[in-house]
Amino acid sequence: MKRIGDFLVNTPSAAVVLAAAVILLVCALIPSLHSIAWILLLVAVLVAVLAVLGWSRTWTHLQDRIDDLQSSTADAYETYTPVTLTQTPQEELAQADSTAAQTIVSLLPEDDGLIRRLRIDAEMTVFPQDAVAPLQTFLADCSATRFDDPAAHRAFMDLYRAGRTLHDWIRKETETAEAAPGDRVLIPGDRRESGWKAFNEAKRTGERRADALLAARAEFSRVLLVSQILED
Repeated sequence: MKRIGDFLVNTPSAAVVLAAAVILLVCALIPSLHSIAWILLLVAVLVAVLAVLGWSRTWTHLQDRIDDLQSSTADAYETYTPVTLTQTPQEELAQADSTAAQTIVSLLPEDDGLIRRLRIDAEMTVFPQDAVAPLQTFLADCSATRFDDPAAHRAFMDLYRAGRTLHDWIRKETETAEAAPGDRVLIPGDRRESGWKAFNEAKRTGERRADALLAARAEFSRVLLVSQILED
């Protein structure tokens, strides 16, 4: 009803009716015009009829326009292609850093695998295959990895160099275990040219390289948290 009322008030026919009503009111207030009241009433009826016809025509025209607009809107909606927001270059680089960090953390977790074994194993003489394999994968898959964040990249490079150094030591100073062919064990002194002295020196070297890997891994985690590349 409010919509119809607004329509009636805001059309030209409303102005015609209002003018006729004013004329009739003026005539009603003037006694000398009472004798021709029937003529004025006839004029008012004709004006009202014309106003109704005008309202009807205008209303029909407006409804046709509304229908056309609704049809156009429906057609436009059917052909509408959702806009996909693309990442900015900075966001893409940050996402790449996060993905690379997640890969490295999954290969060398701090609480499992090789890192955990190096932390709790003081002997440094046995290296199970399931502990060494992720280190080999890390060195192979991350050889071309780089971080956009400078601090993260430096920490990663230190970690990569420490991992490669330890892996080179394992490959050089260990051999396949007889009891478990997939595992590696430190070559005993009785099969070394300098005997057990060389064995102890090799063991100490392995311990230093293991400590370097543990320190680099801890620093890598710290930088990731500070840089908010990965959140704890």
